[in-house]
Amino acid sequence: MTQYEAVSTEHKWQKYWKDNNLYRFDPESDKPVFSIDNPPRYTSGSLHLGHATGYSLIDFVARYKRMRGHNVFFPLCFDVNGTPTEIKVEKKYGITKLTVPRQKYIQLCSEFANSFIEEMTHQFEILGESMDPSIYFQTDAPYYRRITQITFLRLLEEGLVYKGTYPVNWCPSCITALADAEVEYKDNVTKLNYIKFRIKDEENDAIIATTRPELLCACQLIAVHPDDETKKDLIGKKLITPIYHKEIEVIADEKVDPSFGTGIVMICTIGDKTDLEWVMKYGLPLEKAIDEQGKMTALSGKYEGMSVPDAKASIIEDLKSEGLVIKQEDCPQSVGCCWRCHSPIEFLQVPQWFLKILDYKEDILKMAEEIDWHPQFMKVRLEDWINSLQWDWVISRQRFFATPIPIWECKTCGTVVPALESECYVDPTVDKRPVDRCAKCGGELVGCQDVFDTWMDSSISPLFNTFWGRDEKLFSKLFPMSLRTQSHDIIRTWAFYTMIRSHLITGQKPWDNIMIHGFIMSPDGTPMHSSLGNVIDPMPILEEYGADAMRYYACTCALGEDNAFREKDVIHGKRLCTKLWNIGKFTSMVVKEKPHQTNLHAVDLWILGKYSDTVEKVTELYENYQFDKAMREIEDFAWHEYADHYLEMIKHRTKNPDDGVLFTLYTVTLGIAKMFAPFLPHVTEDIYQDFKDMDGFKSIHVSEWPKPLELKDERENGDIVKEIISAVRSWKSENKIPLNQELKSIELIGPGATKLGEYAEDIRETSRALNLEMLHDAELEEEVCAIKPIKSKIGPAFKTQGKEILQILSSMDPQKAAESLKSGPLVLNMSDGSIVSIPNEFIELERKLMLMGQSVETIQIGDILIAISQ
Repeated sequence: MTQYEAVSTEHKWQKYWKDNNLYRFDPESDKPVFSIDNPPRYTSGSLHLGHATGYSLIDFVARYKRMRGHNVFFPLCFDVNGTPTEIKVEKKYGITKLTVPRQKYIQLCSEFANSFIEEMTHQFEILGESMDPSIYFQTDAPYYRRITQITFLRLLEEGLVYKGTYPVNWCPSCITALADAEVEYKDNVTKLNYIKFRIKDEENDAIIATTRPELLCACQLIAVHPDDETKKDLIGKKLITPIYHKEIEVIADEKVDPSFGTGIVMICTIGDKTDLEWVMKYGLPLEKAIDEQGKMTALSGKYEGMSVPDAKASIIEDLKSEGLVIKQEDCPQSVGCCWRCHSPIEFLQVPQWFLKILDYKEDILKMAEEIDWHPQFMKVRLEDWINSLQWDWVISRQRFFATPIPIWECKTCGTVVPALESECYVDPTVDKRPVDRCAKCGGELVGCQDVFDTWMDSSISPLFNTFWGRDEKLFSKLFPMSLRTQSHDIIRTWAFYTMIRSHLITGQKPWDNIMIHGFIMSPDGTPMHSSLGNVIDPMPILEEYGADAMRYYACTCALGEDNAFREKDVIHGKRLCTKLWNIGKFTSMVVKEKPHQTNLHAVDLWILGKYSDTVEKVTELYENYQFDKAMREIEDFAWHEYADHYLEMIKHRTKNPDDGVLFTLYTVTLGIAKMFAPFLPHVTEDIYQDFKDMDGFKSIHVSEWPKPLELKDERENGDIVKEIISAVRSWKSENKIPLNQELKSIELIGPGATKLGEYAEDIRETSRALNLEMLHDAELEEEVCAIKPIKSKIGPAFKTQGKEILQILSSMDPQKAAESLKSGPLVLNMSDGSIVSIPNEFIELERKLMLMGQSVETIQIGDILIAISQ
């Protein structure tokens, strides 16, 4: 088998596709549109293995749909926004948003993020991704941010967005608000501190266990469970907080867990979500103990300015010095953290902009039913998230590198003055309104300093892609889009936010289908993290094995599941590419012009029937996004049915090929290449170019998808013949006989054998038999062909006579000896005149089967006996 040179071949075809604008979406075409809401790749660095796999899965769809006759919309796009870029820029330059002028900070972020785009685009090309640069977009561009701002203005006009001062998730590290969907939870172990609180007007103390002693200054209520008999006497009394000596009322509340700590709970503003619920329930004052940068406020007294961890440690020491800490014990907890920088969050009351979502939960649940989910079980994640929502979406962020909120506010009366749609894209921190005074009070208008949550940009991708607000004709043609593709971790963000935005703006679902893929894990099944040093760079793998081999690995990853990386799959992918390439080269040496469908032999009908079955199965699997199963079907047919069996069975016909073998080779080889093409685009293109003029397209990737053929059914007989030939070849291998060595004859015996007459020449030639007979029945005879004395028995029994006994036995006629043994021991006359009796158990008789006077060996296949004569 000739070795396929993957990397150099792949570069050649990548250039060919690019030079020919092969993947360009044509807005004027009458073909049915298949549009992909492609996830914009975040520009934070080179592609990693997860990207290589995820985008390949998306590309499978795009390539398949083109071959099915669709006008495919598959944009090249990048996400150039948000906190991750800011974090990397701050680390690179040793700055924060507080130490650098706003516009300089934005410039540094923009330069950093945009610096990766050229290389990332090149990496997409190396992977063979068929994205269309003619419909390119990036989310920091004015043309894209303009759409974000206009949708906001429409929602504002309809009263669907509002500004309010409510407790929100807050990241002190990023110094910004977060939506619930941006909070990730991680396990932690902290200390549960048992602290004395004096009961007012009594000598007794109450013990409260808390993990957040730094919030003593913001304690508003103390609660016990109403059914806790041991605590009932506290209800209505007041406790005095240590250090701050503030009187706090004790109430009864069913949400208290009597088994946690001492069963007495300190309600503060605001330690966690449970505190937040109590604050809302009882209308408690929102005293602020922690500021936006995670420092203690003046409310904390002498701890003011300390970080939360430092303040906690200092307060514990002070409490211990006063004898107020009874004990400490480890306490496992789930800590809410910022999904960008992974720092613990706080709950702070900060003015923010919100988008109403709680009123539309049922609408989005209904919309989810209208969308086809691949895999279906992923829809549950969205439903669970929607049902858990308790707050509207906080859409404002206190960062710089994102889309500005297009409003100005009066410094005097707070009146909001929105930008006009015609003014967008606009940056209120730089651009002034034509009228810079408030119409109500004449006060100065100040541009909003906040920016949008990055999901406000991402969630309009289907609106931007379909030319909403720019071309009504194209919008009606393209919306809703055909497919959203994404990973499962952002169902609650990108999927949900896109659906709510689409519902509020258009009243329609954003796409017909959603395809969810999983994560790629390290080889041992653990998540890949740069901090663990187990992140795999795909580039060395691509350089060694090629993109198609990497894409083969992607084919093995079932949708919706996390998959461990297995280099052995990449290696197998390379072997498969070589196998396909050799199939293609073999066929191109035989087929020189487009053949006609005539003179089909039985073996041709067999493989064409199997091929048609494969086309039907594979097409259905592609339609259902089951790429792993589709790959298995194609590979099994191509390698194990077509290459291992059919090509071996018809090699004798290729010396002087007839129309039947030419048509079959052309049809099946080309069809296999086309079925593989979405998965393995480079090697299949290399195969296709030998047949391009016959098929009529400039590339396999814009050619027609194969169709099943309606022909005489030879599947059953062909499968039997395949097993017969395979059995003979295996027999040769087991007996160390070269596969090309001729056999004297083969007889196929049994009722089924006589049905295989049309295959006789193929069986004879492939098995290298000089003669082939097919018999309904035949009588096999068993004949003794040799005497085998058991030396280990004869030697000890006859000692010095043993050698002579062996000589006599070797010279005897085997059949006569066998006859003698039937009546008793074998009697031998020794040279010294003595007579020796050899017991039957001292001798083995070697037998052979005879058919029509010839010695044969047999193999049973179903009801057919194969008799082989060498």
